[in-house]
Amino acid sequence: MQANEFFDMALTRAEGALKRALVGLSPEELSTQPAGPGSNPIGWMAWHLTRVQDGVISRLQGIGTEWDTNGWAARFGIKGEMPQWTPDNVHEFDPVDAATLLGYYDAVRARTSAYVGGLTADSLAVEQESFRPGAPPMTVAQMLALVLGDNVQHIGQIAYLRGAVKEQGWY
Repeated sequence: MQANEFFDMALTRAEGALKRALVGLSPEELSTQPAGPGSNPIGWMAWHLTRVQDGVISRLQGIGTEWDTNGWAARFGIKGEMPQWTPDNVHEFDPVDAATLLGYYDAVRARTSAYVGGLTADSLAVEQESFRPGAPPMTVAQMLALVLGDNVQHIGQIAYLRGAVKEQGWY
């Protein structure tokens, strides 16, 4: 198995857990801050992990993000500049519903699979400028590891929080 195939397989497994965790949650449950003000709601975390993946993959492809090129801001009711989400305002994010969150995720995931499917061992070793000014460059493989780690971490949090706001259940 090639590294790009392994990455796609791992992301597919994480994707299944995300979809099972979001199914059946109401907009109110998606917006609940289980640990009180300043904590991240489930809907925001699902949007965030998708936005990170969208940003990384689009950057690697050298194209605009799915968010910017296909009108996702409007679908989430965001007009004008994207807010800088902080613990003080994260409660203002409107996840709309699980279908909208998963629609955005599915669109980004399709781009990811298409991109990753064409990678070779040599292309995984190519260095890219870091996201953070002054930080050392990262290889394509390191950037994909960032995406996978972010997905796994946040999907685990989402599954845990689902139990806090709705029901545990082993989905």
